[in-house]
Amino acid sequence: MASLKRPGILKDLKTMGSVSLFIFFITLLVLSRQNEYYCRLDFLWKNKFKKEREEIETMENLNRLLLENVLPAHVAEHFLARNLKNEDLYHQSYDCVCVLFASIPDFKEFYTESDVNKEGLECLRLLNEIIADFDDLLSKPKFSGVEKIKTIGSTYMAATG
Repeated sequence: MASLKRPGILKDLKTMGSVSLFIFFITLLVLSRQNEYYCRLDFLWKNKFKKEREEIETMENLNRLLLENVLPAHVAEHFLARNLKNEDLYHQSYDCVCVLFASIPDFKEFYTESDVNKEGLECLRLLNEIIADFDDLLSKPKFSGVEKIKTIGSTYMAATG
């Protein structure tokens, strides 16, 4: 029975139980704080990931809109396909194509900033009306095969084929 004898303060069973309970409580407290820390860290990482994912989606949408604005729809879809390699270029052979450059001759000379035309505003209004009329024509089903490329100054560029 010599092995049952304990030295010092741990002789009493109540004291030993209290010390064990205190150590258990401290361990539980430390684990609880660690768990809270990792939960907060996880929350912050998830928020950061969510914001970055939203930024990526915004950039993808912006890139898609830019491509669709610059390229014809079927070409933009080709480049937006997910399974493309860097070497995949778009090409297609056509027997008959047409590129239109419609320019207003001497528009730069016609454009003046004076009180008569409200500092050039009337000249720009006229140019806007002409370009809008071209755009209206291209929106009709009869001209669905014609793709507006861009306008540069007083020149309207379109293509078909």
